[in-house]
Amino acid sequence: MNLNCARLFDWVITSFALKIFCHAALLAGIALAPVALVALPPADSQDSEAALSKSFRCPEEYPSDRAKESALHEFMQNYTARFPNNTIRDMMLFRYRLLVEHSCIQTLNSMLTDVAPLSEMLRFQNQDFGPKTEKYNPETNAWTVWFRKDGQPAQLSEADLIINFYGWPGPSPDIVAKAFVPPRQDIHVIGQFEAPDELTKEPAYFIVSQTLYPDETYGYVNISKITSVGNGTYTVTLTKKITGSSTPDIERKGKAWFLSDEGKAASRNLGNVGVDRSWQEYFEQEKK
Repeated sequence: MNLNCARLFDWVITSFALKIFCHAALLAGIALAPVALVALPPADSQDSEAALSKSFRCPEEYPSDRAKESALHEFMQNYTARFPNNTIRDMMLFRYRLLVEHSCIQTLNSMLTDVAPLSEMLRFQNQDFGPKTEKYNPETNAWTVWFRKDGQPAQLSEADLIINFYGWPGPSPDIVAKAFVPPRQDIHVIGQFEAPDELTKEPAYFIVSQTLYPDETYGYVNISKITSVGNGTYTVTLTKKITGSSTPDIERKGKAWFLSDEGKAASRNLGNVGVDRSWQEYFEQEKK
């Protein structure tokens, strides 16, 4: 889907696409307005990006919704004019880059607490996670969405944010949490507790585990939050890769990382990761 004006309108006029696009815009503190393509002289890609960056302001800097709406309208107008062959995803990724470059902390935090289907990147622990990838498992009716640190391949990724959805209606959070606890191959649970979700105040279950592979020089520490979204359940997990000379060494280093200031901060911040209810409708559309 190219991001020229006609195709952009074809995309946003569908009810679901409009809903999630507006939602993503609102998360950034903006509202959606129609886009009119304005002709611009040909320009070098880097020059175009630099010009857009120069005129960009954080959404939280605008004094009113009307001002934010006007800024979004101008941004979309300028982007589609300068990059008529780019995709919606390209525009979302570029806008994320601008949010990070301009230190739009309030907006980036809002995106993390309400992850939406159009979320391509997340800012967690001052690090970039994404672009997003996803996969559906028809045998379990579960969707998995990955945000890998710095977009690294799975085998090289140092850390991942992983969100699992279990269908609507689906098993309750306590049932999913109980399924995490029994012994599983290579998975060792080292801690668990129940507490209200920081965002919704609904029951949430927190489980810390280690993935330890025999005869490998790496493993993972996994911090998971299991809670509800609508009449379904989701799990958000931070996986941290740990390397070592042996399985006992990796286990020791993993526990030390979890108890470190970095590990404690990661646990606290994971509690502030949440998802939007529009995932249900999004996945229903994707399965068709």
